[in-house]
Amino acid sequence: MSALPTPTPDVLPVSLRDILFGITIGACAWLVRYLCSPDKYSMGYILRRTATAGLASLLVGLATKGYFASEGMAFAAAGCAGYAAPELWDALLARARALRLKSPPKE
Repeated sequence: MSALPTPTPDVLPVSLRDILFGITIGACAWLVRYLCSPDKYSMGYILRRTATAGLASLLVGLATKGYFASEGMAFAAAGCAGYAAPELWDALLARARALRLKSPPKE
């Protein structure tokens, strides 16, 4: 029985490699922000926000794939989305909770 072949950069499809690169940019951008912050948080908080940043980078990267003429601009858009996504998601959740508390109880 032979071992599984190890994937090389030439074997991965270009689109998959670009998506993985975009996720990495977004997640790393948020991790750098966390490491530079004077506030310290729990590991669950860090993992949740890092996953949010990576997912946002993935979705923006897929959405802008054919939109920008420059590949670097598409990577920049994915990185910026990953950078801002955790705060936007927290604001959206806070707004939803506030609206839920303001709604009258159902009888």
